[in-house]
Amino acid sequence: MPKHLTVLLGAGFSANAGMPTAWNIAEKFNRDLKDKLLSFSSGEWVWADDKPEADLWNGRLNFDYLAYSYVFDEFVKSYVSDRGEFVYYEDFYQYIIDRYKDLEWVEDLFEKAKTSLTKDRPYLLEGESYSKNYLFAFEKKQFQKVNEIINYLIWDILRIIPRTDDELVAIYKNFISYLRIFDEVDIFTLNHDLLLERLLSINEMQFSKGFNQESSPIHYEGVPVPFFDNEFKKPIRIYKLHGSLDFYQFRHHKKEGAIWIPTDESDYFLTLDYYVKHKSVLVDPQTGEVIQDYNFDVVPKFITGTDKTQIIRNDRLFSALFDTLEKVMSTSENIFVSGYSFSDEHINDFLKAKKYNYINHNRSKEYPYEGIGENIKSLDELYQNF
Repeated sequence: MPKHLTVLLGAGFSANAGMPTAWNIAEKFNRDLKDKLLSFSSGEWVWADDKPEADLWNGRLNFDYLAYSYVFDEFVKSYVSDRGEFVYYEDFYQYIIDRYKDLEWVEDLFEKAKTSLTKDRPYLLEGESYSKNYLFAFEKKQFQKVNEIINYLIWDILRIIPRTDDELVAIYKNFISYLRIFDEVDIFTLNHDLLLERLLSINEMQFSKGFNQESSPIHYEGVPVPFFDNEFKKPIRIYKLHGSLDFYQFRHHKKEGAIWIPTDESDYFLTLDYYVKHKSVLVDPQTGEVIQDYNFDVVPKFITGTDKTQIIRNDRLFSALFDTLEKVMSTSENIFVSGYSFSDEHINDFLKAKKYNYINHNRSKEYPYEGIGENIKSLDELYQNF
């Protein structure tokens, strides 16, 4: 039988490359957020920090950028007041989900944000109707927009890998050498970033993520866009269990007269291209006939918060990935864990169920379950294990 390895990666794996940790992300949120957000007409949101002048200009042409900066500032104040500190961004996200169930609380928070904004900029109340457009967000309070904004802000933090290819080769050389020992490798990662894909690519190691062009119903300028069909066709298989910066969802709609009505169907597709994200169409893969010429959802798809199980259960892509995790873990013997904090119970259940031959790479936490293996604090120690 071919030699097989199962890999489980958490945020600590990416931290080796200087990628932001949960603490770094918390720092972005846990501060005065007034005027810290930018919103573009295409739908994207980003942080204003360190953006070029053109982005600052364009990101402030959309009225909502200002109101939601103040809304998020109030969210953080309320969160820190209730928790005593800013714990981490996933807990913050879950806090918003839970508090949004209380409509009175939401009304009060938006009112506080409006009061704060108009105190800082009284001319928004006194000026022409154009100025009052900046207050529109307080008239229509949208949870969906808050949800989308958080995903975009996390996307903006994680999309830059602050190391050159040569630096990455040096940092992860032992990890890559370890993977090469095995004929087949299943990598389950909780990270949204694209560091792993870049590592494998620069080391000329082919991998699959379950997205393929063949029979894709999503096209851009006549070319099929890779879509999720749950087919992993390479010996190295990557499962982004909590989603990824390059995951997008094409939600199916049906047209009734001049109006598009959403259905329960959707397809996930894979892209880093701005135009593919915005201008792909839905086609009949057999005939090529365009069924839907507009994608209504351009938010990067990853799941966050502390209660992910319900989302996973109700989503076709995420449930399929976790079904595969269950199957692979039940037959695996060798497991390499890197940078995982053992804080996700829906992952820990699989680790508890079996005694693995493990290597646990973690600077602060030893492997907490039964098995035969070794704990290492640095990837430099990995060479001793093969």
